[in-house]
Amino acid sequence: MLEVEGLAKSFKGTVALHSVDLSIRRGEFFTLLGPSGSGKTTTLRLIAGFERPDSGSVRLDGRDVARLAPFKRDVNTVFQDYALFPHMSVAENIAYGLEAKRVAREERGKRVAEALRMVQLERFADRSPSALSGGQRQRVGLARAIVNRPRLLLLDEPLGALDLKLRQEMQLELKHIQEEIGITFLYVTHDQEEALSMSDRIAVFNDGRIEQIGSPSEVYEKPKSEFVAGFVGTSSLVERGGDRLVLRPEKVHIARSAEAFTGEGWHVETGRIAESVYLGLYTRHIVRLDAGETVVSVEQNAEGPASTLAAARGQPVTVAWRKANVFALPGERQTMEKQT
Repeated sequence: MLEVEGLAKSFKGTVALHSVDLSIRRGEFFTLLGPSGSGKTTTLRLIAGFERPDSGSVRLDGRDVARLAPFKRDVNTVFQDYALFPHMSVAENIAYGLEAKRVAREERGKRVAEALRMVQLERFADRSPSALSGGQRQRVGLARAIVNRPRLLLLDEPLGALDLKLRQEMQLELKHIQEEIGITFLYVTHDQEEALSMSDRIAVFNDGRIEQIGSPSEVYEKPKSEFVAGFVGTSSLVERGGDRLVLRPEKVHIARSAEAFTGEGWHVETGRIAESVYLGLYTRHIVRLDAGETVVSVEQNAEGPASTLAAARGQPVTVAWRKANVFALPGERQTMEKQT
């Protein structure tokens, strides 16, 4: 549905985007993930038409819209700042775009009612935006966008201003709404959990380039670069046998002795507890291996507030991971082997 090819943009001599390529399927929830300044928001603004690219194309259903004004593209954008009209009611805010397009009154009323139902705000239709909570105002902003039935909905960190609990609730609601209406969502965030929990596919941005595109499980389980391994979730990197291995904390096990890890498939080493941090659902152990590196392991607090392993720093422990559960980053050795 959306194809971006060779998209590049500079601001006052500083390159913000290096020849980015993207292909997004119809009905997909696609997320642009990366830290501040990585190029994800610039990409969104170029697709929306708020910026003009230095080079490259943006094709929507095969039509290049890269040089068209925003209102000539069949897209809508939801921002972190919802920019609701304070003198209008919720229903009037949602209907505003339809009025501008001269949609008939009866059709307008039906579509506003449908949008209110989708975001579960039917009983707030006559209220002022100032009488709503932050989460409710976010839903109004979303309803105002989807009521126009765009082919593509762009969302620029729309949940960033919400508190953690409400943000997690809205993540589930957004995904549910997207599945119900079938509109293609292009979502921008720096929050890894948000990207993993909501997306069909993720593009990880770094320094104006895309490091990796894949499903949440592909990006998490098989990162293609050290940046992706470190940015998407927590990971430890160790070098064994010439390979740089990515160790996810839930796949690193610790015990008082090697007897806990019998059978085939285990890689076992020794180390000492450097630090243990209680985090509610789990305790995070940081272990200094005798080989020199530091690895992170997490232990669920299913039976109590914390493991006895967290009792003292410097405590010797056995560290183990299953060989099948680690992933070697592409490196010089793998690249040379492929070229050979």
